[in-house]
Amino acid sequence: MAYCCDVERKKLINRINRISGQINSIKVNITDENNRFDEDPYEVVRQLTAVKGALNGMINSYVEHFAKGHLVEKIKSGNSIEAEAQVDNLLEIIKVFGK
Repeated sequence: MAYCCDVERKKLINRINRISGQINSIKVNITDENNRFDEDPYEVVRQLTAVKGALNGMINSYVEHFAKGHLVEKIKSGNSIEAEAQVDNLLEIIKVFGK
């Protein structure tokens, strides 16, 4: 299981790095005094939308990994009460995130 977690961790780090690059690109676009928004006023919105999509994808991947890995292991090990509590917490976070 540790290898799986290491692989997933690496994937998440790669996603964070890509999102960080997208955010930095937006920052450059906004702070660059030579940038003319009137040429393409929607470029920043497109970039922000891409970041939002990437972030949503990362959240979905993380939740899936957590649910399939950690929660299933807790249930298999007979720790279903703790797993159930974690599922409740996870669902509450997802409800808040979905708003």
